[in-house]
Amino acid sequence: MIEFKKIVKYFIFLLLISFIFILYNSIYFDIPKDIIIAKHAKGASEFIELEDESLIHVRDEGNKDGDTLVLIHGFNGSLFNFETMNEYLLKSFRVISLDLPAHGLTGPVNSNYYSFDGFIKVINEVLEIKNVNEFYLAGHSMGGRVVWNYTIDYPEKVRGLLIIGSAFLANEQEYIEFQSDNAPPIAFKLLEIPFLRMLLGYVTPRFIVSQAAYQTVYNQNIMTEELIDQFHEIILLEGSREAMGHLIVNTDKDFVADPRLLQKIKIPALILHGDEDNLVDVRFNKHFLQNIPNIKLISYPKVGHMPPMEIPEQLAFDIEFFIRANK
Repeated sequence: MIEFKKIVKYFIFLLLISFIFILYNSIYFDIPKDIIIAKHAKGASEFIELEDESLIHVRDEGNKDGDTLVLIHGFNGSLFNFETMNEYLLKSFRVISLDLPAHGLTGPVNSNYYSFDGFIKVINEVLEIKNVNEFYLAGHSMGGRVVWNYTIDYPEKVRGLLIIGSAFLANEQEYIEFQSDNAPPIAFKLLEIPFLRMLLGYVTPRFIVSQAAYQTVYNQNIMTEELIDQFHEIILLEGSREAMGHLIVNTDKDFVADPRLLQKIKIPALILHGDEDNLVDVRFNKHFLQNIPNIKLISYPKVGHMPPMEIPEQLAFDIEFFIRANK
């Protein structure tokens, strides 16, 4: 009996040591912004200063004589998600992409722009600084929520709307189904718990980032260790995790909206969606299809939640075709 108690104590001790070791190796402190920028801000990257002196990471590249396409990324994403796809668009179009507040190389900002309304204000201010008054607008995932809202607010500016891997949720029941049916990565589930959300401000293990990244794509081979390192490092940018916490709190109830709002969108629209999307099932497009008068859907077999990364050439072709057909 005494020997058994010793074994149990020894086992508990080993578990405790293992837990401390895992926790220790999961703690990542913020990385100074200038270090992250020096490593990842390349090519056409620039930083636009807003009225409140916040700096927004922007890329403005491609054919300045072509039509303008504005790209908005999703939750915990960045303009880097569009890099590969953009290579097929730059010859024909002026392509403007930006990192939203709390994301990418923008990170935290000086004003409380951590909401859909805040994102719309930032996008509008950046485009005004760039003197861009008419454009085609594309949003991926959460960015889809932002761009249809922007289109309703500024119908005179948007010539065509593209919604990539996004959902429209009309009531709480759909929101619950969306969360339960579409296998969100473990990181998103943890972020729903206030204490763990605070903890993830300090404990952001690479394996959670890796798990989330692999779950977003159908073809696992496109998720390289280099890409996962980039995702992880950018999340660790100074102040970004705290800013992301504010965003989660601010937008928690804003994903549900009245689908009749979509009837205000009179311009041509196109949905581009992966059939194997684990985060946003294609059926969550139904309100877009039922309420936007001039809209079409293209779905892609064997494609997950990240079409811009998974099928960049095909997606670019379909975007270009849409723009040329709706000039």
